[in-house]
Formats: sequence, structure tokens, C-alpha cells
Amino acid sequence: MERRSALKMMAVMAGMGHATRSWAEGTAYPNRPIRIIVSATPGAATDLAGRLVADLLNVKYGQSVVVENRAGAGGVIGMQAAASSKPDGYTLATGGLGNNVLPPVTLSGLPLDIPAALLPVAQVAEFVNALVVRMDHPANSVEELVAYLRSNKRRPLYGSNGVGSSSQMTAELFAMRTGLKFDHVPYKGATEALVGTSNGDLDLCFMNLPPTLPMIEGKHLKALAVTSAYRARQLPNVRTVQEQGIKDFDVTSWMGIYAPSKVDPAIVKQLADTIVTGLATPEYQKRIIGAGFEPKLRNAADFQAFSAAELKRWSDVAKQAGIVVEYGGAKG
Repeated sequence: MERRSALKMMAVMAGMGHATRSWAEGTAYPNRPIRIIVSATPGAATDLAGRLVADLLNVKYGQSVVVENRAGAGGVIGMQAAASSKPDGYTLATGGLGNNVLPPVTLSGLPLDIPAALLPVAQVAEFVNALVVRMDHPANSVEELVAYLRSNKRRPLYGSNGVGSSSQMTAELFAMRTGLKFDHVPYKGATEALVGTSNGDLDLCFMNLPPTLPMIEGKHLKALAVTSAYRARQLPNVRTVQEQGIKDFDVTSWMGIYAPSKVDPAIVKQLADTIVTGLATPEYQKRIIGAGFEPKLRNAADFQAFSAAELKRWSDVAKQAGIVVEYGGAKG
């Protein structure tokens, strides 16, 4: 009798020990590898940002962090994979203006509600767009460019790297702020649009600075302005659009880390604190700048508020400019 009671007590205690271990393992985050899904090919801006964060989390947590490139369909394939994953903090995604804001405001019939499906966790960086014209263009400032375009009898042409891209949306915002009317020429990529500008096929182009900078430095394009509220450190002598008299004009392409929307808020806060604190160190600041970005860190609450404001702003621009097309699995 006593032996049976003792065995029963041992079994109960063993069960309690197992339950205690299971509870501890369930609350200790992270205790297994983390995956970061990138909706772009290796070497793209969001890929570079994702690998910086992966390295940081690996160092901070001592866990393997794997970057998985899932490019295609304008980034939708990767975002679908991230959104449909278990919301446990072990699957994250990179994203930003080009993946999480512009598609839902410029494309109808998307297979997922991007803002509802993916939660902003932490902003990592941003980069500016540059307003460029051909080298022999008579304008040397925004004011001169606007005057020149207004005196032209035909509608001026601007190029972009695709419908709904940040380069198109920036140009449309410029049109709204100046009252100019443009015709849009979408290209397959940034390089093609920049070449079209340099050889005179286009009157102007707004393009992300990383692919544009080599053509500016090589004297193939003339930079009239940068689109951010601050001057780009790579082009310190090029004034901003706002400095040249166009009010309420502050455009940057930004990126950050996202998670499935139902992930535990405690995990979101922990990840945000780890990412923002880690990337604020001199070592990672130097790496961010070296990759061609501007360090711009926001925690979860600030990043979510900023993303909502960006969604509203670009939705208004898309509606006013009439830029809403049917989604058809656009190329990534």
C-alpha cells in the first residue's frame, strides 16, 4: 500500500516536473532557430536589411537565424508565406514602403490584406530618392525645372521602375505639389529608367539613391534635389525639394521587420527592443551606412503609427493621381 502510494507520488511529481519544463520552454523566447522571410532576391535593399537583423539576432540570442528569399509577384509571395506562418515569433519578414504600403493602395484584388496580416515590429533604415535630369538639361534647380516644364507646350515625361513603385508615387506627389501634369513611362527596372533620363527620352526621374548615385558621380545624370527632409550624406551639396520651395515634401523609402499580426505583444516588444538597441550601436550604424542606407530606428509602437500615417498619405496620392490597377501577380 505504502509502496503504491510512493510510486503514485513519484509519478505525479514527474508529471509536475515535465509540466514545469514545458511551461518554461514555452515562455522562454527564443529557444529555437528564427526565420526571416525576404520578399526579394539576394542583394536587394530589403535583403541587405534582413541580413543585418539576422546577424544581430544571432549574436544577441545565440540562436540560428536563417534568411529565406521568397521573391516574386511583386513581393506578395513572400508576404503570404510570412502572414500564413504560425504567429509565435519564429517567422519574421522584411518589408517597408515598397512591400507593405504601396501595393495595397495601388493594386486591387490582392490575395491578402497586407496591413492587417503583417504587424510592424521595428524600423531599421531608410534611403532617399533623388530628382535627376540629363546632364545638359537647362535647369539647375527645382524652381528652374518647374518653370522650364511649364513653358513647354507638350506634357513632360517622367520615368519609374514600375507602376505603383516609390519612384512613380514620388513623381505624382511632385505633380500634386507643383500643379504640373505629367505622362508616366514605366520601365522594367531602375537602371532602364535612369538610362532613359540620361539620354533625353525622359524629362526627369525620381529614383532611389543607391542605384542612382553611380550615374550622378559618373556625370551621366544631374541631381537637382533629394526628396527627404534632410540632405543625403552622399550628396551633401544637393538641396532637398523642401529647401527649394516645395512645402510638405518629405519622401524616403524605408524598411523594417514585420511579424504575423497575431504574434504575442510581449514577443513583439522584446524583438523591437533588441533590434533598436542593437542597431543603435556604432558597429551596426556603420554597417547600415556602408550598405547605402540612412539609419532610422523606430520601436514597435512608433513604427506602427508611422506605417499607418504612410498608408493614409500614399492612399490619398494614389486616389488623386488615379493609380489603382488590378493585381495580376506582377513580377518581383
